[in-house]
Amino acid sequence: MNRLFLILLALTAFLASCSERDDSVDEYAQWSERNEAAFTDTLRLARTAIAQARAAHGADWSKHTSWRAFRSYTNVDGAKTSWRDSIIVRVLQTGTGSGTPLYTDSVRIVYVGRLMPTTETPAGYVFDRSGLSSELTEAFRPEFARTKKFAVSNMVEGMTTALQQMHIGDRWRVFIPADMGYGSAQREKIPAGSMLIFDLELHSYWRK
Repeated sequence: MNRLFLILLALTAFLASCSERDDSVDEYAQWSERNEAAFTDTLRLARTAIAQARAAHGADWSKHTSWRAFRSYTNVDGAKTSWRDSIIVRVLQTGTGSGTPLYTDSVRIVYVGRLMPTTETPAGYVFDRSGLSSELTEAFRPEFARTKKFAVSNMVEGMTTALQQMHIGDRWRVFIPADMGYGSAQREKIPAGSMLIFDLELHSYWRK
């Protein structure tokens, strides 16, 4: 019995020593700061592309770049704004619908929600999706896609802002800063301070 005890004790010490020498990197170290940097870098890229398209094409600029930037729907004209109350959009597919949803409308969308890419999850950890697949190459194919119904007013600020700009058939990649997502609140699958990335397609909307 004493010999067994000594063996277990030695094994425990060995495992503890290995743990102390573990060189693995915390995937979420300085998470808020890294997410802020990723968002502001993406916003700078979008604004540069938009400015160049405006300079070269004037009123037709939107036909010559896929980037968009929208202020929060909560902002009033003339209000002081910052990067914290804007979303970034990359247009992946342009729909044919003529109108856009209102704040009081309901929508049906296909979507995949991801966190910022990391070394461990290069495509970004998928925290939510509407369909059968989380792979972006498959998620919007008819055999895998499923729509979900939401009230526009009952979503995070960034999604509510995006949806009020979308037409039926639009597919966008939306970058939402933490302040327009879940902020400093820790969600079950979403660390505090997370930028949210949604690939979403608007299928329909209706109002009472």
